[in-house]
Amino acid sequence: MVDIITSYDAAIFAIIMDKPDEPIIVPDNHLPKQYYLLLKKVEFYCNHHHYGKAMMIFDEVHEDADRKIAEAITGFLFKTKFGRSFHHILEMPLFVSSAVTPAVQFADIFAGIVRHYYENELDQKEPETEFQEWLVALFAKLHNLTENNFIPKSHYLEYGFQKMGKNFSYPVSEKFTTSDNDESLLSEEISNDLSE
Repeated sequence: MVDIITSYDAAIFAIIMDKPDEPIIVPDNHLPKQYYLLLKKVEFYCNHHHYGKAMMIFDEVHEDADRKIAEAITGFLFKTKFGRSFHHILEMPLFVSSAVTPAVQFADIFAGIVRHYYENELDQKEPETEFQEWLVALFAKLHNLTENNFIPKSHYLEYGFQKMGKNFSYPVSEKFTTSDNDESLLSEEISNDLSE
């Protein structure tokens, strides 16, 4: 399957999370950080390549959990200053069964490869078994399909495969700011693209 996807014009992004020491508590109507980071990568990618709207399609989990994520994404896109600057993501995500939707099966397989790569700490050591060598080869193929986002005027490079660590906090509000000043980054990227 990895070889199949490499023959298409596709990009792969990954948010790598450490296993939390305790359950993650996300307040109602707040977008979990991993979703925010993924949306940001897709928005920058679509903007950079002048694509229209991207549809976010997720593997369904449970109706209540899926509804909360859908509402949080919509809330982020409409109720936050940074979210309102996104123009390349359809406002309502889809949740489908990976058992019957081939594209989501691809995403599941790719996520499994990335997860095993980091669980085996292959980002920190050489492979020791044939399985680990195979993982490294698959991971390299996937990693070649990602795109890092260089944020203009900030000298900040955001990686397509991003390690999030254990920092799961992400308060979505009008007052939201980050150290890399996300709110102004997208407008800078858009104005740079328009001037080219």
